[in-house]
Amino acid sequence: MSDEHASTAPNSPAIAPTSLIIPVIVAAASGAFVAVQGNFNGAFTANGGGPLLAGWVSYIGTFLTVLIVMAIQRNVGKFFHILRTRSKAWWYIVGFGGVPIVVAMSWGIPLVGVAIASVCSVAGQTIISLIFDKRGVGIPAPIPFSGRRIAATLVTLAGLALAIGASSATSTTMWAMIATGIIIALAGAGLSVQNVGNGAVVARTGYPLLASLTSVIGGTALMSVILLIAGLTGGLDGAIFPPLSSWWMYMGGPVGAAIVFCSAWAIRRLGAFRLTLAVVAGQMVTSILVDLATGLTIPFATVAAAVTMVLATTLVVTSATPVHTVTGEVHFKED
Repeated sequence: MSDEHASTAPNSPAIAPTSLIIPVIVAAASGAFVAVQGNFNGAFTANGGGPLLAGWVSYIGTFLTVLIVMAIQRNVGKFFHILRTRSKAWWYIVGFGGVPIVVAMSWGIPLVGVAIASVCSVAGQTIISLIFDKRGVGIPAPIPFSGRRIAATLVTLAGLALAIGASSATSTTMWAMIATGIIIALAGAGLSVQNVGNGAVVARTGYPLLASLTSVIGGTALMSVILLIAGLTGGLDGAIFPPLSSWWMYMGGPVGAAIVFCSAWAIRRLGAFRLTLAVVAGQMVTSILVDLATGLTIPFATVAAAVTMVLATTLVVTSATPVHTVTGEVHFKED
């Protein structure tokens, strides 16, 4: 799944530091979509659907949305030709990494709220993305550990601790909160696997939307198998589809398509670690706004956690120096 590492050209022409702004904005938008999708799927779960059915409906919606966008762009024939002649099994398997976070967020948000669930997800993504970047997975060149990266990781973990501490004022017990947080964090690590895999697919095809397609095919297939097993073993007893009058609960799928596409486009420009931290800014701000809009009380510690996440993002994004690789891609090393 790893890309061939391109070395940096010795006389790389300078490019404007602002070239990093658009990828950061796209990643932040992806984070905002994550928070919104979690709220939609969480509402679907709380209104009788359960996390498995909510996750499956979300994946089906994402798959259909990607197909519609492909048709609008008139890329159907081109993409299926690439899939027939060049695709590898891992292009689809990386989509499995997104399944745990969809289910975990659907299950966890009704228990702990969007903001806290988002922080826990980010913690898992942050730690695993450091390892992926060091190995150069899904990006033009490896990005080694640095003082700023370690500092950003510590700040991120501090934010997680603040968010969990804030939960003591909720109706959920502390031990249940910790267990829920750990599960969501592990699921978040799986999402990073999907992101770097999609980055590697983009490197081979040049199409973020194609990477979105292969990823969602794999995720939908796995989610369908899980749902089938649950149905045969009684795991779906009592699960119902919310009424279509609550149509917005079914919008997790289209939002999921935006999440996958934005991440697939941005990861080769940011790397897994910077992508994760840039996603945090949009995710945390949106999460707090969603919680406020739904009437949840936001503890001061949760707001402080969001601030620490934005600080962590700033630490690594402002230290990036753009250079060109011999393949013509832009790679951002760190001072």
